[in-house]
Amino acid sequence: MNLQLLISGTSMGFVYGLIAMGMVLIFRSVGIMNFAQGEFLMFGGYICYMFNRIFNIPIGISLILSSLIMGVVGAIFMRTAYWPLRKAQSKAIIVSAMGASIVLKEGARIIWGSIPVSMDKVADGTAKVSTASIQWQYVAIIVIAAFLMALVYILLEKTFIGHIMQATAQDQYMASLIGIPVIVSIGLTFALSAMITGVGGGLLAPIFFLNNTMGMTSGAKAFAAIVIGGFGSVPGAIIGGLIVGLVEAFGGAYISTTYQLVLIYIVLVLVLMVRPQGIFGDRIQEKA
Repeated sequence: MNLQLLISGTSMGFVYGLIAMGMVLIFRSVGIMNFAQGEFLMFGGYICYMFNRIFNIPIGISLILSSLIMGVVGAIFMRTAYWPLRKAQSKAIIVSAMGASIVLKEGARIIWGSIPVSMDKVADGTAKVSTASIQWQYVAIIVIAAFLMALVYILLEKTFIGHIMQATAQDQYMASLIGIPVIVSIGLTFALSAMITGVGGGLLAPIFFLNNTMGMTSGAKAFAAIVIGGFGSVPGAIIGGLIVGLVEAFGGAYISTTYQLVLIYIVLVLVLMVRPQGIFGDRIQEKA
């Protein structure tokens, strides 16, 4: 059972890591935590469901198509929920993002209904390891999520577009002075964030079913992963996601599934007591 819990917890941790990575990308770009990120997961899952079950497109192609559409959704989200308020107080932008999350949640309910739905698995069947039965879907989640994380790293660190996105994130004013189109760069960041998060919805749907409220819980767990890993740190988002996934799996098995979220936040508090800036966060000192 421990091996099964390890695989399932790791796979869920990678999904939370994808959501957290998307939130960190936006935070590093505009300095605002996007509390609609969980709804990106949910909406991407529904789009994948539409292609797979309604249009009968293979699940692999459905994941790619849903990711591309979520890129457009992310860009629209940036243009409507963030850009008009970019010079306003951060509280106004956070409220705007929360309002957009309600629009996505209720929009999904209107389009696809409130009854939970599922779709094809990327990898069907189970594998026997000693006495443990491991679903291939969990293994597929780990492989696909790790591949996406590697692609994001290569994009940000090894490509010209990634350097533009990072330059804009560091100083929008200076980036505009040297000719970088700031709105395009921020739009790409939001699009990339929505793309990688939306894939997670398609990967989770065959296991937990899709519903229009799943984004709220997933987003809360991803936020806990960010705090544990350290604000603004991409590696921290990944490690924090893995910690949250493992705590959820083992805590649910050995204590109670009812208190999974409580256990996650207990771990969050313990980490903050020992290291307030998170595992990979930098200590920030403010001048008096």
